[in-house]
Amino acid sequence: MVAVIAMTTTLSWLSLEEERSPQAPDRATVEIEPSTSPPTPLDTESFQAAIDAAVEECRRVWEAQEQPLQAAAISLAQWQVHVDAMNQLVAGEITFAQATAFWEQTRILATDNVTAFTEADGEYVASDPSCPTPVTPDGIAVDTEALAACDEGIEARDETLDAARVSIRTWHHHVIDMDLLRAGQLSPELALELWRRYWRQGVDELNAYREQLGEAKQESCDGA
Repeated sequence: MVAVIAMTTTLSWLSLEEERSPQAPDRATVEIEPSTSPPTPLDTESFQAAIDAAVEECRRVWEAQEQPLQAAAISLAQWQVHVDAMNQLVAGEITFAQATAFWEQTRILATDNVTAFTEADGEYVASDPSCPTPVTPDGIAVDTEALAACDEGIEARDETLDAARVSIRTWHHHVIDMDLLRAGQLSPELALELWRRYWRQGVDELNAYREQLGEAKQESCDGA
């Protein structure tokens, strides 16, 4: 009897403890409610300020391009006259004496003008110019028109400088050859052969430069 009572008491106690103990939830059926907190408001003014600051930086790059572009124009104007004289001579529009006069005229300060471009261009490149392009998150309404205009203009002017470098390099080679010829360090036959090559290169490279320059002149960077 005692054993029966003890067993009954034990079963009753276990049953009571089971009722009191909370059941652990099934992990597979636990659901996490999604967050309903609203997103942090985007600060439009701060992003517009970043765009405006980028425009100012672009304008500084635009201004830095002025000196090498002007130096290129001076040097390549001489090269253009030099090449045009040959074109006119071949076409029978001018005499050899007239062509020679043009060539002698374009030799004046030719080396100095090439050097002026090389130095100005070197300083520009060494400044590591760049037009920043801030990333604006979706949903932010900012005015990027001025930044886009500056960026496109700077790219067009950089391409003009690329064309100028190629053309001035050829012109410089020919200037050196003319000096060597006058100093008796280059034979007339070789000088003529080199000149014919540089002349044909000059025509193509000057055309490319003028075409790119024309496109760059259509661009603008407001306030520059």
